[in-house]
Amino acid sequence: MTKTAKRVRSVLCALLSFIMSLCLTGGVLCLSLYVTALNGNFAVSVIDRSQYAELLAEEIKGEFISFGQASNIEKTFFDSIFESTDMVQRISADTEKILREFYAGDVRDSVSTDDLETKWFEALKGYATQKGFELDAETVDNLQTVASELCDIYNSYVSVFSMSYFRTASRMMVRYSPYALYAAIACAVLFIITAVILRLFFNKKKNYLRYFIYAFSGASLMLMAAPLAALIGRVGNRISISSAALYTMASGLLNSIFVAVLISALAPILCTVILAILWYRAYRKNV
Repeated sequence: MTKTAKRVRSVLCALLSFIMSLCLTGGVLCLSLYVTALNGNFAVSVIDRSQYAELLAEEIKGEFISFGQASNIEKTFFDSIFESTDMVQRISADTEKILREFYAGDVRDSVSTDDLETKWFEALKGYATQKGFELDAETVDNLQTVASELCDIYNSYVSVFSMSYFRTASRMMVRYSPYALYAAIACAVLFIITAVILRLFFNKKKNYLRYFIYAFSGASLMLMAAPLAALIGRVGNRISISSAALYTMASGLLNSIFVAVLISALAPILCTVILAILWYRAYRKNV
């Protein structure tokens, strides 16, 4: 083979190696997003690991206290109902339910709070009796209204993912999330085709293995670069959200996705190491 032909072959093989690297990067990235950002179980696990429920409970309690000041209800009353209800556990369970509905494309207006309303209504009646109020029809009706409004406040915080724009996002996610998997499959097919073509250019292992190493190492670098830069730069912590609970959830979700993508780079790194060992053996045997 002439020098010109060898030079052309090297350029073509380098191009094929680059295409393989892009396909591998795209496929792994699509799979990573499919099992993280587009997966309800992943979002629920992030919520469980974060302080979302605890922080949201504090926000709701603060809103209850502000509401109680206008209704002459003391802070100690809300301390007691939060302790008796175990609000953190309740918020965690309701949030999980709403998130699963969101990822299923079945967003509801709110969660059911009938049991909370009944429980808080009874607590309000006990509180009113303790304060010396007579439980006549008008008082009972007012207490029922207060219990209902407390549930509305609770729902306005917990059911934040039921807002109209979240409904739109939910429908779009359900509709288009399978395309991430389709894209990963397409990348895998193109990777295999390109790898076969590249293999046909050479008879000796040491020659084609060298370009395979380029492809896998390039994919490893591309998969590591962006999430590593995002984690070092604390991109996930720079989002602007006024609610401490939502901020914790959103930043935790973003950082978890970055970490997942970074971990996914371990697969091509391992393949690079294995290919390097095979190339070294082939090089020594000149095969």
